[in-house]
This record gives sequence, C-alpha cells and structure tokens, in this order.
Amino acid sequence: MVVFTMRVVTAPGHRNVLVSLIEPLLAPTRVEPGCECCRLYVDADDATALTLVEEWSTPAALDRHLLSDARKLLIAVMELSALAPVVRFDTIERREGIEVIERALQQNQPTVGVH
Repeated sequence: MVVFTMRVVTAPGHRNVLVSLIEPLLAPTRVEPGCECCRLYVDADDATALTLVEEWSTPAALDRHLLSDARKLLIAVMELSALAPVVRFDTIERREGIEVIERALQQNQPTVGVH
C-alpha cells in the first residue's frame, strides 16, 4: 500500500479557495481502481492547514492517478499554498487494527496466582 499525503497552508481568508479546488477531486479519486481512501482534513490546531490523504493499493494504481488530470489540480493547489507544501509518499508493508491494542492489553495483564 502507498499513502500519498499533501499538506498545504492557505493564506488567511483563502481556505475556501483551496477547498473548492480539492473538493471536486475527492469523489472521482475514490472510485479509481486501486484507491482505498481519499480524504481532505482541516487541522484542528490551524484552520489554514489542509491535508489531503490518499491510500492506494499498489504503486501502479497511484502512478495511474498521478498521470491523470488530477496531477494538474494537485500541482495548482501546491502552488497556491502560502507555505511550502509538505508532500509524502509512504509505503506500508502491513496494516493492523484494534487487535494491536488488544494484544498489548493481554501482554500487560497481571498473572493471577503466581508468586
């Protein structure tokens, strides 16, 4: 799996401009082959910061997406960022869920009857 993350910071009062550029990209991206997730987040500590997160099942699926017209829109958003955008591509080898918490809790339970 590959996770593409792009964080941009808008100029004060211009967040709606960047949101209006990114928002039309979300639904079409979500139905592309290989897209597992596509979400836009607003930073709870900084309302001018937006983070786009896309999860792709394979590098090839992400490459197809980046070769599409979506790439032009992403570049336009990056160019409008008030600060240098932060762009990351993270490869994830394995993904786990709540079982990690359950496993940690089980490993830390006191042993009954042992002295």
